[in-house]
Amino acid sequence: MRTEYVIPLLGRIEARIEQLKDDIAAATSTAHGKRLQKERDKLIKQQAELQKFDEKLRHYADRRIQLDLDDGVKVNYGKFGDLLAEVKAVTGNA
Repeated sequence: MRTEYVIPLLGRIEARIEQLKDDIAAATSTAHGKRLQKERDKLIKQQAELQKFDEKLRHYADRRIQLDLDDGVKVNYGKFGDLLAEVKAVTGNA
């Protein structure tokens, strides 16, 4: 998941942020520049959130967690801590 999705997405977000930086400087109107700045700010927030997720994901990837399908969803889902959504709903604990 990390190498196929997260890392390439971080690269695309970074490239788009850089492109928007240049586009903002070349904007012909204030309104257009503000729209571009708003998009850039949104991407910067998404980039920070994705980097934080990537750090957590890297931690779990480095642990090389072994999954046993016979253990069931609750046990296997719980092995990933807070990385996955709604862990408490599936496992019954935090």
